[in-house]
Amino acid sequence: MLSISRFSLLLCLLMITVGCQKGSESGSENQTADSSPAETASKSAEMPEADKTAKADDKSAEEKEKENPEAFKMPETVEGNWILVLPQQQQLMPLYLLRVMTEVKSAEGDQKEKSDFQGVKIVSQGPNVAPAKIVSSKTTDQTVTFVESLLDDKGKEFIQLSFEGSLNKERGAIYGNISFNNDNCIPALMLFTIEKDLSKIKEPMPSPGAQELIQAMQSQDPFKPLNEFTEKMQMFPLALDAFPPLLAFALSSDKDTKTIEDIIKRYTETSALWGKRMEASTLVRITSMLARTDNNSGMATKYMDQFNKLVEEGVKPLSSWDQEMALAKARVGLKSKDPEKIKIAGALLESEAKKYPHDRELITELVSYEKEHGSIDKAIEHLGILASSPLSGRERQMIAASKQSPQTVKFDDPRETLTELWKKKHGSTEGLDKYLAESFKRFLDSFVSKEAKEVDLKKGNRTSLIELFTGASCPPCVAADLATGVVESSFPASKVIVLRYHQHIPAPDPLTNSDSEARFFYYNHRGTPSINLNGQQVFGAAGGVEEVESSYDSLVEALIPELSADTEVKIELSAAAKDGKLDLKANVSGTDKIKEPLQLVAVLAEDELHYEAPNGINLHEMIVRSMLGEPTGVAAKDGKLSLTKTLDLDEFKGRISDYLSAFEEKSGANFTGVPLGLEKLHFVVFVQGELSKDVFQVASVPVSGKLTYKSELAEPAKEKPAPAKEKPAKEAKPPVKADKPEAKPEADKKPAEAEKKEGAKPEDKKPEASKPEPKKEAAETDK
Repeated sequence: MLSISRFSLLLCLLMITVGCQKGSESGSENQTADSSPAETASKSAEMPEADKTAKADDKSAEEKEKENPEAFKMPETVEGNWILVLPQQQQLMPLYLLRVMTEVKSAEGDQKEKSDFQGVKIVSQGPNVAPAKIVSSKTTDQTVTFVESLLDDKGKEFIQLSFEGSLNKERGAIYGNISFNNDNCIPALMLFTIEKDLSKIKEPMPSPGAQELIQAMQSQDPFKPLNEFTEKMQMFPLALDAFPPLLAFALSSDKDTKTIEDIIKRYTETSALWGKRMEASTLVRITSMLARTDNNSGMATKYMDQFNKLVEEGVKPLSSWDQEMALAKARVGLKSKDPEKIKIAGALLESEAKKYPHDRELITELVSYEKEHGSIDKAIEHLGILASSPLSGRERQMIAASKQSPQTVKFDDPRETLTELWKKKHGSTEGLDKYLAESFKRFLDSFVSKEAKEVDLKKGNRTSLIELFTGASCPPCVAADLATGVVESSFPASKVIVLRYHQHIPAPDPLTNSDSEARFFYYNHRGTPSINLNGQQVFGAAGGVEEVESSYDSLVEALIPELSADTEVKIELSAAAKDGKLDLKANVSGTDKIKEPLQLVAVLAEDELHYEAPNGINLHEMIVRSMLGEPTGVAAKDGKLSLTKTLDLDEFKGRISDYLSAFEEKSGANFTGVPLGLEKLHFVVFVQGELSKDVFQVASVPVSGKLTYKSELAEPAKEKPAPAKEKPAKEAKPPVKADKPEAKPEADKKPAEAEKKEGAKPEDKKPEASKPEPKKEAAETDK
C-alpha cells in the first residue's frame, strides 16, 4: 500500500501557490520556463551532428518519420533524455525531464572543463511540480547519481532530492531510488524518451499492477494473493508496496520460519533491483518489523548484520536509520530472558531518548522497560509527556486495534497506564490533573530551540502578532496549535502575542463564534490550519503531534526577523470588570508616518479553557471570543485611533451562547457538556493597515476585577439524540511548502465523523459555514 512517508514526500513536490503555478505556465508547451533562446542555441550546439541536421529541417524530418518510422531501440547507456518518475499506488507521476550525459575524457591540461562537467541537466518539469536545479551529479555509462534542490516561489531551496540509479538494459529503464533531505528512501524510475519536453506527457501514467494490489489487499485472506503478486510483479515498483503487508500478515498469523525467511529473501532481492540504498532501507524495515514481534524478534539480528555489511561496503546511512536500528536492537534485548541483555537494552533506550526526546515510539518502549525492570517514577515521568499531549495517528490506530483484537494487538493507552501507575503509587488519582498540566508545559518547553533562546530580546520595540485559524476536530491543526504554544513558551508576551480563531472545520467546533468566522473570511483563507504573522500568511505549520518540531521551526524562522523591528506606534490599554460590566479603553499614538489608512482591531480572548477536543488538544489558550466592532477593525475618527466601550457581561456571554444554540439547531451538532468558561479574559488591540493588512503594533492586558455573570448560561432545552458525526476530509491534492489548508465547506451539510488518520494533509470540509453578518455589539455604551 502507499506508505505515509511516500505520500508526505509527494506533498512536498507539488506547488499550490498561484504564483508558482503561473511561473510554471510561463513557458510554452514546447519551451520550459527557464529556457532562453541563448540556452536553446547552446543545447543545439551540444547535439550530435545528425541531430543538428534534423533540427534544421523539423518539418521534413516529421514527414519522413511518418513515412518510415524508426524502430525503438533499447538504450545501451544512460546517455539521452529521461523522465524521472515517482511511483505511486495508482499511477506513475512524471516529475522532470532530464538530459543525461557521460563525461568525455578531456585533453591534457583541460582540468577546468573537467571539473565543471555536469552529467545531468533539467530540461523540463511536470505540471504543478516544484522547479528545481541540479546541485551535483555523477554519471558512468551505466549509472546515474545526482542531487537537486527543489525551489520555492522565491527561488530558495526547501527540500533536497538525491537520486541513485543504474540502467536495466532488459527493461530499458534506469532503476533507482530517491531520498528527500537524507531522511528516507523510496523507489524511483527514469524512463527513456525521445521527447524534448513534457508537453505530451501532462498526466500521470497508470501504475502497473495497481488494481491487482488493491484486490489482493481487500480479499478475505490477503496472504496468498499478496504472495502471488510479489512473485509476479517483482520488476515493478508496487512490489515494494506489497511486501510489508505480506510480511506483516505472515508474522501476525504465525507462519513458519521457512515461509517468513522466504518472503524476506524475495523482499530484499526485489529491493536490491532499485539500488543498494533501497536494499539497506528495506533491511531497516524488516529488522524493525521482526523486533516488534514476540515470537520472531530473535530473527532480527540476522538482518541487522546484513544491514551493517551494506554500510561497511559504502552505503551512506540516512538520518533515521541509526535511530530505527537502535530501537529495534533495544526491543530485541527487552524480549530476552537474560537480565544483562535487558539491562543493556534499557540503557540503550535511555541513551536514544536523550538524542531523540520527541520520539513517541521510543518513549513508549522506555515506559515498558521502566514498568517491568526499572523505576515506577521514571515510567510516570515519561507517561506524563505521552498522556498530556495529543496522541499520534499511529497511537490512535494501535489503541483501537488493541481494543478490537486484544489477543493479537497489544498497545496500552498512555492515559490509562498513567492513571493505573498513579493510583499504585499514591493510592488515588488526587493530584493527577495537576501533574498532567505540568507535564504538558514540560512537553512544550522541550521544543524551544537554541535559535529562540539566543534572540536578543532587547532589540526592537514592536510586539508581533500570530493569528492561528484552527479547528477542534482538525487533525493537521494539532502541530500548528502546539507549535504556537511553543512560541509562547519561547518568548515573553512583550515580544509576541498569539490569538486563536476556531472554525467549524472539518466538523462543528464549540469554540467557534461569528467573529472568528468573519476574521477567517477577512483573510480569504481556504482552510485550517492557517497562520498569519503580523497580518501576512506564513506556511509550514501543519500535521500531527509528530510535526510539532518542524512546524515550530518554520514559525520561528519567519518570526525571528520580526522581533528586532522598531516602530513608533504605541497602544495604551485598560480593561476592568465591575458589577457585571466590562470597561474597555484603547488609545493609539505614533501612526503619523504610516501612509495607508489604519484600523484599530480589538479582541476579547479567553486565557485558557480545558476541553478534550476530538483532535486531542485539551488545553486551549487565547481563544478569540469576541471582536469589538467589525472584525476588520475600527477606522480612525477625527484622525485618532481609539476605542472606549462598556460591555454588559451577561449579554456578552449570551451572544456566544445564542450563536452556538443557533448553530446546533441548524447543523444538528451537540455541544452539551462543553464548558463556556469565560472566567479569565485578555483585552488585545492591534493596529492593522487597511490595504496591506500589515500589523504595525499589538498590545494586550488581562481584564482586572471580577468577571461576574448574573445569569447562568442556559443548557439546550432538550438533549439531542446523538452527537453529529464529523465529515471525513477528502484527500487533498499534494501541496509543496506547506500543507494545503482545509477548505470551507458548503452550507446545509451535516457533519460526518472526523477522519481518524493524522498527518500533514490539511482539512478541507466544513459542516456549516454561512458567511457571518455584520455584528451588533451587545449592550455596549459609547462614552
